Amino acid sequence: MTGRPGPPPGDQPADDDAGQWREPARLRRDHPRWIVIWLAPIRQFRGYARLPGARRDTALTASTPDGLASLIGQAEQASRPAARPPKDRM
Repeated sequence: MTGRPGPPPGDQPADDDAGQWREPARLRRDHPRWIVIWLAPIRQFRGYARLPGARRDTALTASTPDGLASLIGQAEQASRPAARPPKDRM
């Protein structure tokens, strides 16, 4: 016994699903501020984070890991403050 959670015996993921279980770990390494999970029953990836300036957590859902990575990138870019033009000094 490894002490790690996983599907119950007899409910092991099919070979094509095995990769889906590894993808959240890769996404968490690429986006450490995010909690990323694979929701096997609905075959979707979900990511959660508290972004700067947000009053509530951000929750994103996608059917592919690349789709979730794209949504995370968009959310992080949208949460960045807009660059202010430099003030003229006279």
